[in-house]
Amino acid sequence: MYLKQTILACLTAAMTSGVLAAPLALKAGHPDNYVVQKGDTLWDISGQFLAEPWLWPRLWNINPQIANPHWIYPGDVLQLSWVNGEPRLGKASQGGKQVIHLSPKNRYENKANPVPTLPLSEIGPFLQTDHILANSQQAKEMPYVLGNNEKHVGMLEGDVLYVQGTLIPGQDYGVYHPGTIYKDKQTGEQLGQEAVFVGVVRAEEQLPNNTARVTLAQSRREVYQGDKVMPLPPQETLAAVFMPKAAPVISPGYVIELPSKARGGGKFDVVLINKGLRDSVSPGDVLDIQRPGAEMVDKNGKVSYREYASVYDKAFYSAGKSSLPSESVARVMLFKVYDKLSYGLILQSRELVSSGYQVSNF
Repeated sequence: MYLKQTILACLTAAMTSGVLAAPLALKAGHPDNYVVQKGDTLWDISGQFLAEPWLWPRLWNINPQIANPHWIYPGDVLQLSWVNGEPRLGKASQGGKQVIHLSPKNRYENKANPVPTLPLSEIGPFLQTDHILANSQQAKEMPYVLGNNEKHVGMLEGDVLYVQGTLIPGQDYGVYHPGTIYKDKQTGEQLGQEAVFVGVVRAEEQLPNNTARVTLAQSRREVYQGDKVMPLPPQETLAAVFMPKAAPVISPGYVIELPSKARGGGKFDVVLINKGLRDSVSPGDVLDIQRPGAEMVDKNGKVSYREYASVYDKAFYSAGKSSLPSESVARVMLFKVYDKLSYGLILQSRELVSSGYQVSNF
C-alpha cells in the first residue's frame, strides 16, 4: 500500500524542462467535458484531449514543487479551459459553470480509489521484485541456497533452508533464480542477466562456515538449490518518480524481449530494451518504437522479400539490398533503468510490438 501511494504521489508531481519546451497541442475532435470512468488513468484521460498524452503534466497544470497528487475520482466531471493561451483540465463545479482546478490538498471523502496516472499493476512487480544483474559474474558472487535437511528438490513456503553466505538475522531477503543472459545481438557484449523473483526468506541465524539458517516466508514458485539471495529493495528507495519527457538523443537500440514471453505486446505491456544509464536515459524518458522495414532482394527488377528469396539470390543480389521504410508503431516510457538495459511500458500502440523492433528518438 505504501509503495502504491508513493508511486501515485510521485507520478503526479513530475514535470521537467523537456515537457515545458514541447508544444501542447490538443487532439482533433477533443471533448470540452469528460466524466471520469472507473478504470480510467490520467494517461487515458489526457489522451482524450492531447495529441501527445505524455505531456499530461502541463494539461493538469501540475507544480513540480507539490508533493501531493491532484486526486480525481470516478464520477468527477472534468472541464477544459484556457489560461494564458494554454489549455487546462480541471474539475467542474456541480452547476457546470465554475471550473475548479485540481487542488494539491488531501481529500478525505469516503469515495472510490483515486484515478492513478498509469496502470501500476503492470509495473509493480518490476519495481518491487524482478531484477537485472549487471553480469553473470555478479550472480556467482551472491549468497545462494544450499537446500534443507529434508532433501527437498523444490522448497516451499514455511520450509527451513540453509544459505551459503553472510546474512543479517531478522532481515528479509529476496530469492532469485538466475535467468536469461542478455547479449547484444551485433557485438555479443553481455548486457545483463535476468534474476527471476521466486520468494522471500527471513534470516534466522548466522552459523559457522559462512552459512545462514533461514525460513522461506513466502514463495511465488518453488525455490531450488543454487537460487541466489539478495536484499529486497527498500520501498522508500524505489525509482518511483516517472517524469514524462522526451529522451536524450541516443543511437538506435532495439527491443530485446517482452518479459511476458509473448510474441507481441500492445498498450501497457512491458518491454526490455538495450539502452540504459550509460546511454544517459532515465526513468520517465519516452522513446519511439519502429517496426523494421521489410528487407528486399532486387534481381534486375524482379523483386522479392529477402526471407522468401532463394539462397542464390540472397548471396548475389543482396550486396546493395534495400528495405522498405521503417514505421513508427508505438511509444514507450522507461520506468526501471539499469546500466545497459531498461524496462519500459508501452503507452501508445498502433500495432503489436515484437522483439527486434527498433527503439529511437521521435
